Amino acid sequence: MSQKLVSTLQIEYVPLSTDKVMCDGGDGDLGHPAVYFKMDKKQEVVCNYCNKKFIKKD
Repeated sequence: MSQKLVSTLQIEYVPLSTDKVMCDGGDGDLGHPAVYFKMDKKQEVVCNYCNKKFIKKD
């Protein structure tokens, strides 16, 4: 029996002026606690709960 690896990588593009992002995993009660990440000079950050990636884009 073979197993398929399903990629659930989520990417959210945010404006270049974004300093902080919030992630709660989505899906209402099935998400995770709300966490905030500073983006300041970073071009991208990754949520340490669900691996959602936030990328600055113009």
